[in-house]
Amino acid sequence: MHYKLSIAPMMDRTDLHFRNFMRLITQHTLLYTEMIHANAIIYDKNKRFDIEQECEGPTALQIGCSNPKIATTLAKKIKNYNFQEININCGCPSNKVLKGDFGAILMKKPKLVAQIVDSIKEHTDIPITIKTRIGIDDLDSEEFLYTFVDELKKVNVNTVIIHARKAILQGLSPHQNRTIPPLNYDRVKFIKKSFKNMNIVLNGGLTDIYQSKPLLKEYDGIMFGRYAWDNPWAFSQADQIFFNKKYKIINKYEIIDKYINYSLKYIQKGYPIRRLIRPLFNIFYASHGNKYWKLQLNEVLNNNLSINKLFDIAENIVKSDQKAA
Repeated sequence: MHYKLSIAPMMDRTDLHFRNFMRLITQHTLLYTEMIHANAIIYDKNKRFDIEQECEGPTALQIGCSNPKIATTLAKKIKNYNFQEININCGCPSNKVLKGDFGAILMKKPKLVAQIVDSIKEHTDIPITIKTRIGIDDLDSEEFLYTFVDELKKVNVNTVIIHARKAILQGLSPHQNRTIPPLNYDRVKFIKKSFKNMNIVLNGGLTDIYQSKPLLKEYDGIMFGRYAWDNPWAFSQADQIFFNKKYKIINKYEIIDKYINYSLKYIQKGYPIRRLIRPLFNIFYASHGNKYWKLQLNEVLNNNLSINKLFDIAENIVKSDQKAA
């Protein structure tokens, strides 16, 4: 099964708390973990990774891995975990990732990626997908991307998510790699036409959930990245628009109320309040109360305001917005 709508894996963003926050807003969108290195899962002595599956609804685990033997060990550990998908990162251009010989550099090694896929498939029935770029550095052609995807097809990978930019491995930061290399949707269309029986998901440059739905006529799914972090409330009607589910009326105060109660539970368990509060910062994106809300969240983080005060603050901002509307 593939999903028409997903929120991309984002380092230092799509942790368990952000995913649980987004799950309050959309119940059917596929949510990804941050990229987690296979070794961090295998040697997880503190059982930190065990909580990563504590998110209801469809969730995908993204891994960083460049060794089929390590992939085998990983698969044995997670074979019974509650993930709908295991995604192998073949697109991250960060220096740290490149030094580990995984991420975007794997585009140069399609046969190795295929071996990793086979190693995981041998021990789990969880579907395996690949997230990649359209090319890297000077290896930026239809033929290069075709060869990479064709190798995945040989090991029965059914879904490939393609960020429609190439990755520049030297000289650009990960942030610059999300903006400077130009978008090339035509390259992704070429792959979709070439591999009609594969699910091709478009990622990169998507900034409007409503205007993006027509893209499903050309691609099998669309994936949003920073847009979801910057404007999470945009997904409040995603279940109706993309999954034909009856629209359930929810308001921002209801989401904030549930999420703060969730946060209080994890704070009592010793989790840092900063990580828990971060997903709330953009809930009032483009709202009159957005600036004031962020100031109050910072007051909580600076221990100048009780987190319980956020209930009343949120309620007042929602009421003010309703009057303004």
